[in-house]
Amino acid sequence: MLRDSLRDPLTMAQIAKRLGITDRTLRRRLGAGGQQFAALRDKVRSERARYLVRETTLPIHAIAAEVGFTDPREFRRAYRKWTGHPPTHDR
Repeated sequence: MLRDSLRDPLTMAQIAKRLGITDRTLRRRLGAGGQQFAALRDKVRSERARYLVRETTLPIHAIAAEVGFTDPREFRRAYRKWTGHPPTHDR
């Protein structure tokens, strides 16, 4: 579900509702698997962003929008956090 909604990211509550469970149950199940919702969402976003930066010619602002960022500067900060360098380094 996270991969299918990158442009308009779903909240944990929305995902829980689609799964037919409560937020608390989802949080508990993720925790039992050693995961946190925010970390999982970031992982999905970073994988897609790295693919788009390396394999397409889309401008950075378009990639930012594609993975759910409204501000390209925020995307660049997140990309640097995920990879240790700016997106232009991977181009």
